[in-house]
Amino acid sequence: MTGRETRTSKAYPMPRLDGRAGRMLGAAQGVLVPAPVNPSDVFDASAVPWAWAARGLKQEAAEKQYGLLLDHSRPAAADAVVVQVDRIGHHQHLVTERERRLRLYEGDRLVGIFGNRYATDVYEGRVLEVRKLHLLTTSGLIGTVTSRNRNVGRPTTVTFLGYLADSYGHRINTKRLLLQPAPPPGRSPDLVLVVGTGMSTGKTTVMRKILRAMATGGVRVAGCKLTGTASPRDLYEMKATGAVLATDFSDYGFPSTYGESLDDLIRLMDLMSAACGRAGAEIAMIEVADGLLEPETQMLLESDEIRRRVKGVVVAGACSSSLLFATEYLRKLGHEVWAASGLISNSPLFVREFTDRSPIVVASSRGSANRLARIIVKKTVEKTVKRAEDSCEEKTAP
Repeated sequence: MTGRETRTSKAYPMPRLDGRAGRMLGAAQGVLVPAPVNPSDVFDASAVPWAWAARGLKQEAAEKQYGLLLDHSRPAAADAVVVQVDRIGHHQHLVTERERRLRLYEGDRLVGIFGNRYATDVYEGRVLEVRKLHLLTTSGLIGTVTSRNRNVGRPTTVTFLGYLADSYGHRINTKRLLLQPAPPPGRSPDLVLVVGTGMSTGKTTVMRKILRAMATGGVRVAGCKLTGTASPRDLYEMKATGAVLATDFSDYGFPSTYGESLDDLIRLMDLMSAACGRAGAEIAMIEVADGLLEPETQMLLESDEIRRRVKGVVVAGACSSSLLFATEYLRKLGHEVWAASGLISNSPLFVREFTDRSPIVVASSRGSANRLARIIVKKTVEKTVKRAEDSCEEKTAP
């Protein structure tokens, strides 16, 4: 019998999994091997930690009996998977669906989600196969590292134990479960993008400071993270600001957005915008992650659909040269850049270099960021008035 012939696709009820069983089995040989899966065991959702990226499934697990699908065919992004930790590397902890931070040990098992990752200061990871797997984030993203920042250690390696499956033997996929059809046209708040010249430029700080300043100033504002990799930190930073709604792509089944199509990202943006409208938001601040040159960010910014929906853009950057490139790039695409902010505001020299060469205002995200919020509100009102005036002129034209 060939190796290919032995790869069967059979769904078993999920066994009770013990995180240390694998180490005990291989102790005599000094080798870690997965513990045997007994198909007669009944699934107990509390037997293994569920990663934060799989939080949308944990509640269903208490109501439905999931199985373990022993299938070595290629995974898809957003497939739910059970893995066992083989070797501890860069990621030494797991953030669970209850936002608990658990230290990982070799032999531990967990429920994670297959997904791609784009992080210039950590890893690029892809959903490729089940034979060579890594833990791409502490939130439980599973994939294969294809490139690594040299300042970061080797990834934590994991072994594939099986896909989560429903009673029909179909893989559980968070995107198929949670991503809804595009909403019908309805009331939508004014949309303002927050983008960065790259990773670690101060985008999340700019985002939360804007949300907080607007919320405390009486503006009904919502915060959305449209792209990136699932992380509880960014989402809960937005929720803490007092915004009428805080949401991100993972609420709609995306463990990450790297590799997603433009159609799905526009659909996601429409769903978020509709949710913000139902929450009563007047303005929705939408963060786009990972820098202007990240493929999905570039695709969104170059889209006519996005340009029509968005009122203005705030750019976060770390230095003058990167911001000069970013603002000129956005201007050529037809976007209105309302302000620059981020780490550049820490350096008066960088600010001077930028403002000597650009008419765009640099508004600090340090402190309350009230000035930044006022710029956005003022520009939004101006755009609304202009739109109303143009509409009146069209109606009165002979």
